[in-house]
Amino acid sequence: MLEKSDTDVGDVLAAFTRHEIDVALLVPTETGLKKSIMDATASVRDYLLSAGFHDYDRQAQGPENKVVRRAYFVQPDGLNETTVSLYRPQTKSGDPRIWFGMLGKYAVPCNLLVVFEHEDDLYVVNASRPELLLSLANPATPLGRIAAKRRPAEDPAVGELLDALREISGRGFLRPLRPGDTGVGMTLETLLGIAANAEKTPDFKGIELKAKRLKRGPTRATLFSQSPDWSVSPVGSAWNLLRTFGYHRNGKLRLNCEMSAKAPNSLGFMLSVDSERDWLKQDHLENREATKSHLVTWPLEVLRGRLREKHPQTFWVGARCRGKGADEHFHYIQVEHTRAPSVRNFQALLESGVISVDYLMSQRGEKELVRDHGYLFKIKQKDFPALFPPSNVHVLA
Repeated sequence: MLEKSDTDVGDVLAAFTRHEIDVALLVPTETGLKKSIMDATASVRDYLLSAGFHDYDRQAQGPENKVVRRAYFVQPDGLNETTVSLYRPQTKSGDPRIWFGMLGKYAVPCNLLVVFEHEDDLYVVNASRPELLLSLANPATPLGRIAAKRRPAEDPAVGELLDALREISGRGFLRPLRPGDTGVGMTLETLLGIAANAEKTPDFKGIELKAKRLKRGPTRATLFSQSPDWSVSPVGSAWNLLRTFGYHRNGKLRLNCEMSAKAPNSLGFMLSVDSERDWLKQDHLENREATKSHLVTWPLEVLRGRLREKHPQTFWVGARCRGKGADEHFHYIQVEHTRAPSVRNFQALLESGVISVDYLMSQRGEKELVRDHGYLFKIKQKDFPALFPPSNVHVLA
């Protein structure tokens, strides 16, 4: 029903993401307001479950199993207490429903309603009223007070890491400790005393560290690497994928490419989201025609978990470079500090092609083995605001 909203959904999501408030969205229809009924959509059910507020899957059908809890309609200058009813009717298959008492006095059909949990109550914001969205930035208003209260305190590790990076930056251009693309990150981690490891957790006291060479034009940043689930992938294995679609270069069978949901790449690879199964799929379009076959599968729940665990806080460190090859030197000069990605936005960014995936694989020796350099999920740095709350940029030098 979001397509019927009388307000831009993206602008509203961006406003709440800026204040690090995770939300669900509802759009009441004229029929729904008359009958006092709204569908609890999949995204609403997922939000209520993740917030620990309500689990529709454990709720039996019928009026005797209805759950009624306290809720508030947010006004620019106050809160109106009401109730939220969460239930599954006896009719049909018991499709989950939600309703807020006296909603007809707060909203009209096609208004965009933002719903979020705070201190074990539900709050409803009519985002079609501009004055309510503006009140997010004013701590003197009810909504502004909630936003200020939910803003996380500064982590002491942030200041510690910034001090260490400023000291390294003060040394000027440094010789890399490893040649090649990964040298810029490995060198920085070594200078910080971070031991190389294969752990998927953040690098420095809960802060993930990502270093890159500063280049002109848009650049893509790696969010994380995650192998597909081969047990539910029709292609069966990385080797089957490589031997079927790989190409020979420098005497080795390789498969290096970027793919997204926007359009097929030169190999006919394209991503798609299967919402029913909660999968991200890599499909193959034969000769760029309508014939499409599903090859590779990632469970979206696994990907959401990787994003959540990898980037509670991240320092994206930029290095100026001079020289090439063995004569290359790095000067670490700036940091962009991001926090708490909006995991709820992740699927939409995959579907729209904002987040893409890179294959980096080659044959290992003469055997049917694959050297896997990662299945990299990437995003352009200019698109960070769609995934992360506002970042802090620190100039080191």
